Amino acid sequence: MPDMMLTFYCVAADGAPLAQAMRDESGGIVHLRPETVFGRDFSDACTAEQVAGQLDRAAVALIVPGNAVDALVARVAALQRSGPVRWQVTPVLAAGRIA
Repeated sequence: MPDMMLTFYCVAADGAPLAQAMRDESGGIVHLRPETVFGRDFSDACTAEQVAGQLDRAAVALIVPGNAVDALVARVAALQRSGPVRWQVTPVLAAGRIA
């Protein structure tokens, strides 16, 4: 099965624990970055975020074999979190390292 880029979007406070869990579970390289989300879907937003019109989130991304996605999503679902987590999977067509 081809590799996939699995990205989780969570409240900023959940970013580091989620990234650690993904590293422990997958053994792979995990990227954690802050994100500011602008939009009209505020179903995940606290009151202050709704007033400001932006959500402070973290993105946790890692490349995994396609057959590992379901287990990693289940792992995140089982974590104790302070907010909901959205996720997406994108096929990795090519990847590498340039030295």
